Amino acid sequence: MRILELSWEYPPYIVGGMGQHVTGLIRNLGGRQTAFGPLQVEVITTRYANGPALEQAGDNLTVHRIDLPPLDTNNHYNHVIACNDALIEFAAEQIRREPFHLIHIHDWLVGAAGIALKNQFKLPLAVTIHATERGRQQGYPVTAASQQIDDLERRICHEAWKVVVCSAYMASELSAYFGTPADKIVVIPNGIDIDGLTVATETEVADLRRRYAPNGERLLFYVGRIVHEKGVHVLINAMPAILAEFPNARLLVAGKNGRSLAPLVHALGVEHAVQFLGFIPNRQRDLLYQTVDAAVFPSIYEPFGIVALEAMALGCNVIASDVGGLGEVVRHMRNGLTVFPDNAESIAWAVHELFTNPAAAAQRRKTGCAEVTERYSWPGIAQQTAQLFETIALERLVTNW
Repeated sequence: MRILELSWEYPPYIVGGMGQHVTGLIRNLGGRQTAFGPLQVEVITTRYANGPALEQAGDNLTVHRIDLPPLDTNNHYNHVIACNDALIEFAAEQIRREPFHLIHIHDWLVGAAGIALKNQFKLPLAVTIHATERGRQQGYPVTAASQQIDDLERRICHEAWKVVVCSAYMASELSAYFGTPADKIVVIPNGIDIDGLTVATETEVADLRRRYAPNGERLLFYVGRIVHEKGVHVLINAMPAILAEFPNARLLVAGKNGRSLAPLVHALGVEHAVQFLGFIPNRQRDLLYQTVDAAVFPSIYEPFGIVALEAMALGCNVIASDVGGLGEVVRHMRNGLTVFPDNAESIAWAVHELFTNPAAAAQRRKTGCAEVTERYSWPGIAQQTAQLFETIALERLVTNW
């Protein structure tokens, strides 16, 4: 069974959670048995971080990376749409060379290409929506570019044979925003590469404690993109209340451009308690999860929350906003603590609960680690996806286009 995967991100070019999802899924899809034979996956992606133009990544996985014009951040939407023409041209050549059973695309970034190829070759289109523009803008796309993205997302959902989302929250979002029928939406969660996480040694943890907590400070940790929807500013706003009760608390903020929040830190007078780490590699992130007292994910909008799974898998206490898919992954008082979104007082409450009840925190860590292994490993998620592809291909056989 031949699957054509279109994705704007694929290693070595990974920007955020979508790229991580695509990587984990695709690397576990190839070779899975279906009614049409083993899955053969061909990926067409961009080449913004170099990588070979053609990579045979195994018997059942081929990756094509396309050279495109440099990224234009001033006119992102039009740049992406123009680049889709090159993706369409290249993909059409692959389809003519050897037909595919279906096309699978990820988000609006390759939506124009997916729709065009679907209609040109009469191939069913499966779409994974990782997040919506309207959700990122708290329900109201206010710029022309945001409206264009929102319109394209609506059309993608309309054109798709099936739409995959990572959470029940995202399913309800598509229904509310685009009127996507419930029987067209399939919920398959994100996963994490548990074996790919770095387990820290006692020496590594001790070294990090000496660096960031030389006097026994309690460490809170945020890692992720520094954008409004991730709510890092809410966490920083909670620091005065946290410090009033726990003067030795410290917050480590990891993420590119984190120092853009320095004026807020200064205005609150908490410079001594907040340290910006900048971008950190995954290995350093993993070691810190096993060093800090808690990871905090204060998102205002979050379709899923892979970071919370990674933290739980490494035995880290988790505090997270009860919002979107993040609130489905982190279950209050079971595997972590959830807080009201956009509410600094709620974060301060959760830190108090965590620090004053260590026995309950230890039980939550144990539960979280077990749940991640059981529910969110990539092999199981890839199997669910392969079964969906098989179902779509069987339906196509008996459908008069």
